[in-house]
Amino acid sequence: MTIRAFVFDMDGTVLHTLPDLTAVTNLALERMGFPLHTADEVLTYVGNGAERLVGQACPPDASPEERQQTLKVWQAIYLECGDRYTAPFPGILEALRDLRACGMKMAVLSNKFDAAVHELADHYSPGLLDAARGEIPPTPRKPDPTMLLEMLDEMGVSPEEAVRNTGDSSLCKHANENRSERDCPHGGCSYGFVNRWFWLAPLRMTMLTQAPQGACSSYRGCGR
Repeated sequence: MTIRAFVFDMDGTVLHTLPDLTAVTNLALERMGFPLHTADEVLTYVGNGAERLVGQACPPDASPEERQQTLKVWQAIYLECGDRYTAPFPGILEALRDLRACGMKMAVLSNKFDAAVHELADHYSPGLLDAARGEIPPTPRKPDPTMLLEMLDEMGVSPEEAVRNTGDSSLCKHANENRSERDCPHGGCSYGFVNRWFWLAPLRMTMLTQAPQGACSSYRGCGR
């Protein structure tokens, strides 16, 4: 079947957001009177949405009410100034343009809260994406496939026609596995926040490497 679409993760794949995630997290913690974290520590909290990130960043003895208030502070700060240090990974915008030139539809699917996903997508990749979506409760976040399937349906693309969850982490791997379609195309990348070459072997993968330019020609199924 011809490939018609690519679905990318955002943090660690399209955008290098860790510096801002660290800064925003520490500013929210500081306002709450909580201890701060290093970038390496914040990195271990990234990938499962803002609520999980903030929950792990808060001290163990923080009450549920304090954690919820910290999350509200975190989200407000992120929407106000959460892209001061964010930047696209080198070559990724060229890769998106390359895929667009192939006639591909493209989307970003993230566990980041939905308002931030749209703001960042509009700012850094205007005109390159057909859809962008983040966490919208009560829809379960990745690796549950619900958000992915809803997005593909909105794009008019079947799961078999999309290279799905092109991302840098094992979370993307689990989202792909949850589709239970191991003979369908999946995506991963060797750069970003988490380098997970070990999980690529069982799946038929498209890889964006440390030089993602030329992504269209590097994907064996493009245009076939």
